[in-house]
Amino acid sequence: MVSTLTILVFSCWLSVLHAIRRCDNSHQPVVISAPGDIIIGGIFAIHGKVELANRTQPGILNCSEFQIGEFITAQVMVHRIKQINNSPMLRGIKLGYEIHDSCTDVVGAVQATMKFLSKFNSSENSIGVHCNYTNYVPAAKVIVGSSYSEISIVIARMLNLYLIPQISYGASAEILSDKTKFGSFFRVIPSDKHQTMAIAQLIVHFKWNWVGVIATEDDYGQSALNSFILHAQKQSICVDFRFLIPTASGEDQKVKLREIATKIQNSTALVMVTFIRSSDISKLFELLIARQVTKTWIASDTWSDSSTVANMTQIEKVGTILGITFKSGKIPNFVDYLEQLQTHPSNDDDFTKEFLRIASSNPSSHEISNEIEKADNSFNYGVYLTINAIVYALKRMLKCDQGKCNRSFDFPPWQMLDELKNVKFMTQNGQFQFDSSGDYSSGYDIMYWKWMNGSIQFVKVGDYNVTTKLININADFNQIAKVGLYRCSRTCKPGERKTIIPENNCCYSCSVCTSGTYSKENDSTECKKCSENYWSNTGSSTCQKATVDFLQWGDPLSIVLIIFAILGTLIVCVVSILITKHLTTPAVKAAGGWMCYIMLLSLVVGLVSSILFIGEPSNLICIIRQPLFGISFTLCVSCILIKSFRVILAFSFNPTVHKNLKLFYKPVPIIVITTGVQVVICTVWLSLNPPKSMERRANPQMILKQCDEGSLEAFGIMLGYIALLAFICFILAYRGRKAPKMYNEARFITFSMLVYVIVWISFGIVHAQVLKNKYSSIIESIAILASIYSILCCHFIPTCYVVYFKKESNVESNYLTHAREHFKQKGQFVCPVVKIQRNSRVSIEEQLYPVTVVSAGPENECSNNQQTEHTNQNKCFKNHRVASICLRKRHRSC
Repeated sequence: MVSTLTILVFSCWLSVLHAIRRCDNSHQPVVISAPGDIIIGGIFAIHGKVELANRTQPGILNCSEFQIGEFITAQVMVHRIKQINNSPMLRGIKLGYEIHDSCTDVVGAVQATMKFLSKFNSSENSIGVHCNYTNYVPAAKVIVGSSYSEISIVIARMLNLYLIPQISYGASAEILSDKTKFGSFFRVIPSDKHQTMAIAQLIVHFKWNWVGVIATEDDYGQSALNSFILHAQKQSICVDFRFLIPTASGEDQKVKLREIATKIQNSTALVMVTFIRSSDISKLFELLIARQVTKTWIASDTWSDSSTVANMTQIEKVGTILGITFKSGKIPNFVDYLEQLQTHPSNDDDFTKEFLRIASSNPSSHEISNEIEKADNSFNYGVYLTINAIVYALKRMLKCDQGKCNRSFDFPPWQMLDELKNVKFMTQNGQFQFDSSGDYSSGYDIMYWKWMNGSIQFVKVGDYNVTTKLININADFNQIAKVGLYRCSRTCKPGERKTIIPENNCCYSCSVCTSGTYSKENDSTECKKCSENYWSNTGSSTCQKATVDFLQWGDPLSIVLIIFAILGTLIVCVVSILITKHLTTPAVKAAGGWMCYIMLLSLVVGLVSSILFIGEPSNLICIIRQPLFGISFTLCVSCILIKSFRVILAFSFNPTVHKNLKLFYKPVPIIVITTGVQVVICTVWLSLNPPKSMERRANPQMILKQCDEGSLEAFGIMLGYIALLAFICFILAYRGRKAPKMYNEARFITFSMLVYVIVWISFGIVHAQVLKNKYSSIIESIAILASIYSILCCHFIPTCYVVYFKKESNVESNYLTHAREHFKQKGQFVCPVVKIQRNSRVSIEEQLYPVTVVSAGPENECSNNQQTEHTNQNKCFKNHRVASICLRKRHRSC
């Protein structure tokens, strides 16, 4: 880039050496010019190439590759100035023009700018060196151009020192809006910050997100590329690659173009965004056409309506092309002017001659006809607006509204700046006015390159509004063009989420939402967790309400449990009737007598508690069902403990032991105390951490409603206490195992207690495994029923069998005979009580077991013992009629 300082130093050096001479006619640069009172300068890229590689002397620049489109754009300036001169707008003031060719290069633009900076009405084409340029009047009052940002930036830096107005019709680089650096720069188009946003919006509109970006390695290209990347990131557009093409033609550019072509060929991105010149994109397209590479192209304003590119051979093979162009409008009579230029040229400059030579050498060429057809394109219309803005500013400055104009033409150019900033006039697209940045943000048109009848036709398919930042695409465009869905990654469906790929944080893969989570929109960034009491399967887009489950009354297992509970209740009723009917018989007395009612009542309560494990649990049910069973079963086991203790007491032959045991034999207090301990345990449990109804997530689809036992320790203590009583019963039963068979319940007690222990140990193991299952309640209910049925079967069914089916053996004499025979085999004697008189005081064990057993000793002892015994018997039963029988095993004399 050529800096202002460099130009000034170079100019000063020339001035000091007096080396600046007026150009001879033979060395005069090619220009299009016309004299006038006020000269308007123009810099256009009429040629596309300048030879600088082998340049060894600062001579005349050799330009090549005549660009018809740029020539026609320059003709808009000529045509519009002629129209103004032929109109009364400036009241007889004639505008002149001087148009130079930049040859699409900064060097050519600098040379032209230096020409415009030469002093006005001076015979020397030199730049005066001054400390103050306030009153400096250069040759041109205002400069039009250039279409390229790179060139316009250099021109603007040079003109900014003199504050000479410059109006561009195509330089869109964002940096040019900075008034601190480019105070005298204006443009009739929007800044690239709007163009890059428009391109990003276009990509979003078509739901693309996987693109490549190519830009020219100059201020325009780098600024546009950086701006687009910024907007792309905000719109979640992924960039596969970005390349910069060197501006200088040569081997380096060719190597870079081949590298870019290879990358485009191998890239999975199908959309290419370009901010490059038409000459450079033409070279790239030649490589891609040869390689048969087809993509979708988005062209920036630099080549979006380029006839040079559109007329390339096999251009249709590069793929779909969409262009972003500035707003255009109708230029009055310009097409007629161009046609007249070909037939009756009024200009004799070399540019016009070259144009006519090309037109005459190839009359069938579509290039000129295409350029004439699109004479109202955005660049041409921009030049038209530029001339209008200059004229309106001059009109205000020269006060032409008062009937005549001020004809003082030697004013410095900076005086036009304020008038240009405030200029306003109506156009076909609304009111024209520069904003604070010196830009006219009219918006953009979206152009589609349509292949029709062997040539490219530019079809407008939409536009972009700079103010609202909204893009509008015609509804029928998808029917005109085959525009596909080009994305870096496929759309993540509902039930999936995006997972960023580490290698490219803009691209992503789709991960299925896990169970319990969901996503209901496309391309969701996360899977949301289902609300409480809701669930979802893997890959779900919605959550479903979880089913509340518990042991239903109609469940087959529930029905079986209810049947067993009812059957147990019926058995208790039948047993109660039989016991009541035969309460005074020895069999019932041996079974426990009055304690049978307590046991049966406790079993009924236990059966009721087993039913409470069925159905929907409430807090009340959870609180009462465990203590109800624990207390009732403790009461039953306490009665069995009394029975076991009584057997030992009744058949204890050692007087001392018998006496000591009798002291502890207190049935009612023992039952109250042992049951009371369980009551205390349950009360403490319910006070500190009571059971309560709870909902447990058994699985994602189901909520299991169960009872939380509160304190498992308290629950274990309750069952452990019953187990302790059962163990005591087992020990007592073992101690009384030698009692007569009809009195001996050791086997039944042992079996029933073992059943309890085994059942509840099994319950603990199984309950831990099925805790998250509704059938855990059934396990405990089964354990309760098993415990209750073990008591019924071991303690009451045998008694009922005797009293109903063995009535002949359920008599007192049969029990006495059985006892006599039992002890006779043991070598002991029995003193049976044949009949007990009413109202006599007899111990409880004598009431239940009307037999007195005495151990047989030595012969002499036997006689003495017998005598003593008979004496005692006489004392004890003196009011009774007693028959005593003395049996002796060893001595017949007894």
